[in-house]
Amino acid sequence: MISKLTFGLFSEADARNFMRLMAYVQPFKGRIILALIAIMGVAFTESYLAAFIAPLVNQGFAAPTTSPVLGEATGLIGTLKNWKDQFTYLIWGTADKVWIVPLFFIFLVVLRGVCRFASTYLLSWVSVVAISHVRRDMFNKMLQLSSKYHQDTPSGTVLMNIVQMADSSINNASNVFITLTRDTLIVLGLIGVLLYLNWQLSLIVLLMFPVLSLLSRYYRNRLKKIIQSAQLSIGSLNNVVNETHQGQRVVKLFGGQAQAAEKFNQINQTIVRLNKKMTQASAARSPFSELIASFALAIVIFIALWQSQNGITTIGEFMAFIVAMLQMLSPIKNLANISIPMQTMFLASDAVCEFLDTQPEKDTGTIELPRVSGSLKFEQVDVQYSSESKKALSNFHLDIAAGEKIALVGRSGSGKSTLVNLLPRFVEPSSGKILLDGVNIEDVKLANLREQFALVSQEIFLFDGTLCDNVRYSRPNASDEEVLAALQAANLLDVLQQSPDGMHQQIGANGSNLSGGQRQRVSIARAILKNAPILLLDEATSALDNESERLVQQALERLMHGRTSIIVAHRLSTIEQADRIIVMDEGRIVEQGSHADLMAAGGDYARLHGLGGLNG
Repeated sequence: MISKLTFGLFSEADARNFMRLMAYVQPFKGRIILALIAIMGVAFTESYLAAFIAPLVNQGFAAPTTSPVLGEATGLIGTLKNWKDQFTYLIWGTADKVWIVPLFFIFLVVLRGVCRFASTYLLSWVSVVAISHVRRDMFNKMLQLSSKYHQDTPSGTVLMNIVQMADSSINNASNVFITLTRDTLIVLGLIGVLLYLNWQLSLIVLLMFPVLSLLSRYYRNRLKKIIQSAQLSIGSLNNVVNETHQGQRVVKLFGGQAQAAEKFNQINQTIVRLNKKMTQASAARSPFSELIASFALAIVIFIALWQSQNGITTIGEFMAFIVAMLQMLSPIKNLANISIPMQTMFLASDAVCEFLDTQPEKDTGTIELPRVSGSLKFEQVDVQYSSESKKALSNFHLDIAAGEKIALVGRSGSGKSTLVNLLPRFVEPSSGKILLDGVNIEDVKLANLREQFALVSQEIFLFDGTLCDNVRYSRPNASDEEVLAALQAANLLDVLQQSPDGMHQQIGANGSNLSGGQRQRVSIARAILKNAPILLLDEATSALDNESERLVQQALERLMHGRTSIIVAHRLSTIEQADRIIVMDEGRIVEQGSHADLMAAGGDYARLHGLGGLNG
């Protein structure tokens, strides 16, 4: 279908992904049909306005004529011809044509305008709604993607796909559809007028279409890689802006403005260079198209003048023919220039479909567990990251009883954070298995598995909204009283008292209105409110001063009572209250026991403590 509509310029392979996206448009086919009818109205009035010249010159300035008799016609063709003659007489043959002809002209122009508005509005409405549905599905897909995908894919690329590519695919489709249907129908209508006026001259006009098709095919092949490179460069530009925005403190502190500006300028100049090439090609194509049409027009004028000298054509028919040809130039140029938005549309569709086809986070689970007791068992677990030669965990084995508080200590890179990330399946083991209450976590549905955990990490992330919204994020149906209790337990009364809005105060993007310690305590309050049976604390108190840590530690101790807790920490005050300390090195357990026993043993734990790896 695409190949036929574009006269072979684009193949079915080019349009495969685009046709997939047309499923988002199908629910609105009623509006599309109405828009198509309106487009046909535009094409009809445009064609008729060209034909308007011939009777205006030949009959408009002549004396009134007698009305043709309807009953004299026989057969369908004869009846239709008689009706046409009757219509022509009513407009051009009566004595009232002095005011009928101008009114008829205004009617045609108004009808064309109404049809043009209706077609544009209806298709724009469909494209806006369809784009919103595409973005909705892309965002939902993003929510299903694995942590590895988010780590490997720059945020600017994801942003470009959801915002720009979705818009470019559907919006360009709307513009291309309007151009293809409207201008094709206008051209066909005008060709009909030309054939009616003078079929010999029309053959000359038709000869230019294969030449214009070859010209468009040439520019399509030339611009495909340029457009694709431009789209990729926009994604890179998004990444630079996003990184600079998020890391603005680092940029300022280390004087990185020049580096950031240079990186931005390099990509920006690449986009400028590519856009210049597209503009150059587009600008060059229009004069070539006009030159081809002008040659055809010159030949038509030559033959028409020869025919006029021999009495074959009238002045009115010749003028109407020339007007129809001139009116045909604009839609022909639009059709010749359609390859750029069409190529952009196809490439954007490829990007959108590639994103939608990205494999979601693997969820092999079929079991839903009730609230678990919290016993955990790691059995010969290996974790191998593709970017690293060494294993993050190697033949790791550990039993954790329900309600036990485990502290993980070790040098950086010993596998502590990997161990924590394995439990909610942010990281998948290369081999081995992990049991939760005796059930392999791979057999548990992901959403249900993650309900059993509350995580507080040193990598704090807060949403742009109110303090209450951020804490309630872990349990959306929690009451204001429960939120307030969580805030109090996390020692955030000082934040509540700083604003007349209390817990409904705005905290800014990623908690920019709060101090580092306050942001950490908000994330702790969020975990407290969730009230999950297993707590994962990854350096949860690292950003707190001593007084705040003491108060929060008391709250965490009450919260950890009767719950399984896995604590990654380097502060001695956090470690000492653990039932068992696990000392890790290169993905293995090298020591375990209480603080006193490990210090007395004088092994790795004692050395870490003596070197300052653990402090109070």
